[in-house]
Amino acid sequence: MASLDKAKETATDTHVERSSNSDVIRPTTEHHVAIHNETFDIAETALGTNLPKHYYRSIGFIGTVVGLCLGNISNYAGWVLPANSLLIINNDIGPSGNITWVALAYTLGLSIGFLVVGRFSDIFGRRWFFVGGNGLGLIGAIIGATAKSVNSLIGANVLNGLAGAVQITFTVAISELVPNKHRPLWVAGIFFSSFQFACFGPVIAQAFVTGTAASWRWSYYINIIVAGLAVVTLFLFYHPPTFDHLHVNRSKTQQVKRQDVVGFVLFTGGLILFIMGLNWGGAMYPWKSGHVIGTIVVGFLALVIFVLYDAYIHGGDPLLPIHLFKSRGYLAMVVTATVGSCVYYSMNVLWPQQIAFLFGGSNVHKGWLACVVGSGALVGQVVGGVLCQYIMKSRYILISSAVSLLAFSAAMVSINPGQESKGVALMFMATVSVGVLESCSLALAPLALPTEDIGAALGALGSIRSGGASVALAIYVTILNNKLVAFVPPRVSEAATAAGLPASSIAALLTALTTGMGLEEVPGINTQILAAAAAAQSGAAADAFRYVWYAVIAFAVLAVACSCLTINYGHLLTDDVSRKMHGKTVGVVEGHEKRVGEKEVV
Repeated sequence: MASLDKAKETATDTHVERSSNSDVIRPTTEHHVAIHNETFDIAETALGTNLPKHYYRSIGFIGTVVGLCLGNISNYAGWVLPANSLLIINNDIGPSGNITWVALAYTLGLSIGFLVVGRFSDIFGRRWFFVGGNGLGLIGAIIGATAKSVNSLIGANVLNGLAGAVQITFTVAISELVPNKHRPLWVAGIFFSSFQFACFGPVIAQAFVTGTAASWRWSYYINIIVAGLAVVTLFLFYHPPTFDHLHVNRSKTQQVKRQDVVGFVLFTGGLILFIMGLNWGGAMYPWKSGHVIGTIVVGFLALVIFVLYDAYIHGGDPLLPIHLFKSRGYLAMVVTATVGSCVYYSMNVLWPQQIAFLFGGSNVHKGWLACVVGSGALVGQVVGGVLCQYIMKSRYILISSAVSLLAFSAAMVSINPGQESKGVALMFMATVSVGVLESCSLALAPLALPTEDIGAALGALGSIRSGGASVALAIYVTILNNKLVAFVPPRVSEAATAAGLPASSIAALLTALTTGMGLEEVPGINTQILAAAAAAQSGAAADAFRYVWYAVIAFAVLAVACSCLTINYGHLLTDDVSRKMHGKTVGVVEGHEKRVGEKEVV
């Protein structure tokens, strides 16, 4: 850390060298930046020094923040609203056994997009990634709004996931533009901009369904508006350092040849196959079938080969810079944040189902209950940003949050039918813990790493978090579906026949309970039998969800262990600014540029 501090003291010189065997930044007298034995020059106009007067009050900076907020809002609209309407969507344009892939496609898109955007935007500049990424969100919203089948909706959510990777990467964009010591508050503030959908998305989704002719499609219509505004705003105002600023002596063609195409194919293909196998297991095919075993094994091997290829074979710019993980604090924080995502993204899908099975009330009432996931996470994100800003021992924030997540996840095992208040309170506290973990991780994780790796660091963190969430969601859904199949039919059959339903009507009753339609048409049904069957279904579902929470507990134990291995980041919250935007909108007039370490270059 001594050498890191020394490097920060020489920030205005900004020509630094990073050894290929460590994460330590060392000052150098050469007129270049050397990264893993590769050299290039950075233009002085890219550096976060000599900021012009009123820079942070300029239309360019303010417009950039507004654009990043709009992108963040678009991300929540594209994820939270459809995730809370899956059953209704499936009844409208389905039914399809692949409906869960509407959610999985989003998290897969996130995982792939994070790694690509984080790494490539460090190299090629961030402007067109943010403009184009929000453009993908616009296209995904249009496809979703006009979808005629579940498969079309899955395609739309792949694009929304890729767009979300860019939109959540606002943490990279804002972190490099503001002083290090203010990063947590800026990250928390932009997260808060999405409160309308993060907190009230389920209710808004239900209101669209019950109060508009277009029903659930309004979830996508609203995103068309927000994503479109984000594209326009970022195009007009967001002008971060370009490729020419970041690589004065290297052409784009030279840089493209260095990219990790093989790694991208291995990572993308491996992750999709692995998640597909987990999702198929016990649902579309038996666990011992060749379809399941083959996809899981091949997918896992592809991911292992990807890591080994980037670590030992690829000679250019690896998609996943393995040197990042030599920092103990970074690796521990990545794992800790990943577990939090495993809870958040999964519960956006599963908590509404738990509500439907265990609690009564109208659809609007159930929508309000579903709001607890997003509300808790957002409260945690804001609280986490404030805590990291003012508590220098950030390690203890992470440990406390991980322990809190474990405790409240374990308590969710005890939820029984009708225990609505208890379930809401425990879920809220669990997701608050998740929000704190996420906010602290995104704000602090890159601080102990070299400035030129900020995108790669947050991209790798985001990709692993989203990939972990995809795996966790597939695991949770598989557990839930398998347990529902095992518990519901025998218990409902026993309760219904005991209440007087003819045995010949059991199959019709089970079908009606599954679809939610046609209960009145079941031969021999009456109010007493229906009440007995509903109670048996709720009890069986409560037991099925316990097994889901057992799996969550296992992940939370891992989070506690890894949080204990994190480091304190307080001493890195300095006045340093990594990069600055250029152009007239922020008051930076260009023409004569200095290379790092040289007097002047036109």
